[in-house]
Parts: sequence; structure tokens; C-alpha cells
Amino acid sequence: MVNCTGIAARGTLDDLRGVKGEMLVLRCPELTLNRPVRLLHPRFPLYITPRGDGVFMLGATQIESGERRRATVRSVVELLNAAYALHPAFAEAELVEIGADARPAFPDNLPRLRRRDGVIYANGLFRHGFLLAPAMARMLADWLCDGQKPELCDED
Repeated sequence: MVNCTGIAARGTLDDLRGVKGEMLVLRCPELTLNRPVRLLHPRFPLYITPRGDGVFMLGATQIESGERRRATVRSVVELLNAAYALHPAFAEAELVEIGADARPAFPDNLPRLRRRDGVIYANGLFRHGFLLAPAMARMLADWLCDGQKPELCDED
């Protein structure tokens, strides 16, 4: 059995913690992006992921909290300011959605494949799930099918 339940595995994986992340979905038909964009700024980190038809998801907040319910005004304003700095067309965008949740992370923020009591946990992708999920799936498949123990493996 493989468990990929993210933060829901916190009861079994004692060192798994939640890191709060907030996101926005904007509709801005005046702008076209063909791939995700990452803005590295010391105060306003930002990623924008195009979803097609002028819809974009924005995120990058990182707050040491397991809270999953609400986005804060500070985070929303910072995300919107960073988006506007990236492209002025975002000034007229429609705010479609605001969300918050907790990302699963281990103390070193590196993902793990961990076997416990016959269950393999694939977890702790932190803020890199979009990028790391394919590699983690490949490592898991190699482990299950070929017996190749992955580098990111913990066994109890």
C-alpha cells in the first residue's frame, strides 16, 4: 500500500509539519503565458501558473503554521503587488479565487519515501510538489517494481 495523503499523514509521520501557503486565481485575458513563471525576489517571491483562457494561479507564500483555513490580507496584497510588478495587465485582472492550505514538509524540507508497517509513505514535497511529483513517482515505481531503494528513502 502507498500513502500519498500529504498533511493528513501527520498522525503517522511524527516529523511531518504543515507550512501554510496561500494562493490566488486571477482572470486576465489581456495576458498570455505559455509556462509557469517564477519571480525570485527577497521580499515578494512569486510563481504564476497559466491555466488557459487567461486564468492564472499565483502563489509563493510560506508561513510556518499548520493552519489551513484562511488567507491573510498581507499575503493577498503582496501576491497582487508582485503580479502587478511582473506585468501591469494584472492591475485589471478579475480575482476569481483566494485559498490557503498547509503543505506537508519534513524538518529539512526534503521529500521522503518512508516504509512503516507495510505502508510506503510518499510525502513531504513542501512547496515543490508540482515539480517533484513526477520524480518521486518514478523513484517509487523503481522501488516497487525493481527493488531499487531510492536516495530519499527512510525505512523503520
